[in-house]
Amino acid sequence: MTRGVSFRVYFSDAGGLGDFLTGMLPEPATQRQPIARFFADAAAGKLPAVSFVNATFDAPESKATWEHPPSVAQLGQLFVARVVDALLKSPNWPRSALFFAYDEHGGLFDHVPPPAACPPDAHQPELQPHDQHGRFDHLGPRVPFIVVSPYAKKHHVSHEVYDHTSILRFIEARFVLPALTARDANALAPWDMFDFSVPAHAKPPQVTLPQVDAGAVTRCAELYPEKP
Repeated sequence: MTRGVSFRVYFSDAGGLGDFLTGMLPEPATQRQPIARFFADAAAGKLPAVSFVNATFDAPESKATWEHPPSVAQLGQLFVARVVDALLKSPNWPRSALFFAYDEHGGLFDHVPPPAACPPDAHQPELQPHDQHGRFDHLGPRVPFIVVSPYAKKHHVSHEVYDHTSILRFIEARFVLPALTARDANALAPWDMFDFSVPAHAKPPQVTLPQVDAGAVTRCAELYPEKP
């Protein structure tokens, strides 16, 4: 906001990224909004220049949408589909780009070793005696990274190395903003996932919302009941 770029953090519950960022936001009363506001803003064509949309973190496993074990992954996929569907139907769609990624790999095996990365700064990790020693000079295992945009290339699979700061690098380039650290300053923005000469998806496709197995939700609630 201080640089003229509007943004909001849309949260799905009282926890998660929204709470973490509250003390850092210049105007938390307006820049931190519940997820219902995202759907309303999208429908009205009033999304800010940059939006951060969070799944449910602080909820019973049978209701959480963050796809972290032992929650029901289908609930998370339904949440993602609803967010995508809202953007596709929004008046904001013609000039939008949605980046979808996970914060970590969930423990799944990856045969590709994490590559080296530019350290963000000169600070060293604060390690405990039992911690494995290391530095902030490598990326982690790969995670899915999907772009949804009128200008996203059809059937394209990128073979570039991106990390989460690649999204920051894209935002910085789009709005001519300075980098926050050396990591995002040296990150590769995902330009190869776009073709800005021709909008391949000017007419947004239809989204079929996924079905959720009610039996799986019930079983999850039985195994991991809501805490009093």
